[in-house]
Amino acid sequence: MLKLHMRHASAAARALLCGLVLGGFTGPFAQHSVAALFTLTDENSAAHFDTATPANNDNWQVDGVNQLNHQSFWFRIGNAGPEQSVHTLPIGIQGTTDTNFDGNPEHLFVRYNGAGFKIETTYGLDGGLPGSGASDLSEQISITNTTITPLDFHFFQYADFDLGGVAGGDAAVFTNLNTVRQFKPGMDLTETVVTPVPSHREIDFFNGTLAKLTNGGPDTLSDTPPIGTVAGPGNMTWAYQWDFLLQPGDTFQVSKDKHLNIPGVPEPATILLVLSAVAVPMFSRRRR
Repeated sequence: MLKLHMRHASAAARALLCGLVLGGFTGPFAQHSVAALFTLTDENSAAHFDTATPANNDNWQVDGVNQLNHQSFWFRIGNAGPEQSVHTLPIGIQGTTDTNFDGNPEHLFVRYNGAGFKIETTYGLDGGLPGSGASDLSEQISITNTTITPLDFHFFQYADFDLGGVAGGDAAVFTNLNTVRQFKPGMDLTETVVTPVPSHREIDFFNGTLAKLTNGGPDTLSDTPPIGTVAGPGNMTWAYQWDFLLQPGDTFQVSKDKHLNIPGVPEPATILLVLSAVAVPMFSRRRR
């Protein structure tokens, strides 16, 4: 059976593939529903979404262990009002697709309709082989201005991962302007923003950043700690912020990818490569 693996592809290739998936959403394999609960499944992974609450992506299981408390998106228009959860906006359309025809959906599309704008999110789960400890979750976000006036838009992503299913003992670091790494012994998670580079970023202990987003006033992420400085260990969370002026009819797009890996468990491709390297000299000795 045909299987589309994106784990070893470049981040740009993952974004392109997800764009193709989005284009084919209305095909015969799309599943449309008014329900807010969805589960994506692929290989060793499952991701659960409640698209109508700020919890949003509230579970990402890899080889039977949940790694995620919740990830959500927030926004603000202008600099006077508070941030608002994207997931409390009216939902225009949502549904899942099974692009690899294995009987389980692995892509989710949700369109939120705001006052004068729409936000479309596409999630793609790409699990590894059972026992590999590897999984990818890609995300594409499109924000479109449907008015005739520019919008001063501020968009936030908030992430609270509990690696290994435990809330605590993690450390986190921004390795560059568009990549964050969260880790603990035996567990490693990275998220890379393919495009565009965030305007601001923040790592903090729970629930410092979430308190900012819910305090009823406008906020800007602190850009701390500095790039390359490790925060923790503890119950770490992190967030990104994009600030942009959205012209009438224009669309702002964010493309990013999360990769989870258990370093102590070699991926299947690595195992096969090692076995091949061993087998060749043994075969040569037998021939001689």
